[in-house]
Parts: sequence; structure tokens; C-alpha cells
Amino acid sequence: MARKRYASGADTSQQSTLSGKLLAILILVMVFAVAIAAFRLVKQQQAMTITGKTAEVTQLNDEQFKLSFDVTRDDTDTDSYCIVKALNYDMAEVGRREVVIPAGGQRTQRFETVISTREPGVSADVYGCATTLPFYLEAPDAPSN
Repeated sequence: MARKRYASGADTSQQSTLSGKLLAILILVMVFAVAIAAFRLVKQQQAMTITGKTAEVTQLNDEQFKLSFDVTRDDTDTDSYCIVKALNYDMAEVGRREVVIPAGGQRTQRFETVISTREPGVSADVYGCATTLPFYLEAPDAPSN
């Protein structure tokens, strides 16, 4: 009876060692996956081919802002778009607009747009820009000669 009691303790020790190894391997795999995801995110942000920067903000009235912003693109042959937003005192978004940047023009161009707001705002800013237009946005037709 004593052998049975002490023998089962050895099996428990082997099981806990095995589960500890599995846990260590699982943690290592998770750390590796997070490192790969972080690396891809950094590379993607470094490869940004279009950026938008706020140039001037004018409050037209309690419900509208005029935003002038500069767009710099690596590829001017591709249609792009920028999302601009209006903010209130708490820096919460109270208005948003998507502005299509048509192909052509110089590498850096200035654009203006009016942003309507749901409530009084205090500022406006460029949220971000991208080169892949969503399905619901259409680029303006190229001028014909």
C-alpha cells in the first residue's frame, strides 16, 4: 500500500513537469506572434505612401469648419482619399468628412473642405489618408481634352 501511495506521487510530478513545459512553449509562441504583429505594423506605417497635415482651420459658424490641409503622396497617379474631422472642447469627434484626392498634380498639394458638425466644435484636423478608396467613394472623372 505504501508503494502505491508514493508511486502515484511520481506520476503527478511528471504530469506537472509536462504541463509546465507546455505552458512555457505556449507563452513562447504567443510572444513570438506578438513580435511578428508588431514588426508588421511598424513596417506598414513606415511604408505609408500618403500623409495629410492640417494647414489652417477656420470656423465658419457654430455648425461648420473650413479645413485647409496639405497632402503629400509618393504616387500621384493613384486616386486617394483623406478623412478629416471636427472636434469639440472634449476632443470628441463632432463631424467627419471623406475627401477624395484625385490622381494627378504635384507630390504635395493643398486641399480645402467644409466639415459640418452635429454640435458646436472648436477645431478640425486630418484623421488620416489612404490610397485605397472604399467602394462607396468615387474619384472624379479625369478632365477630357
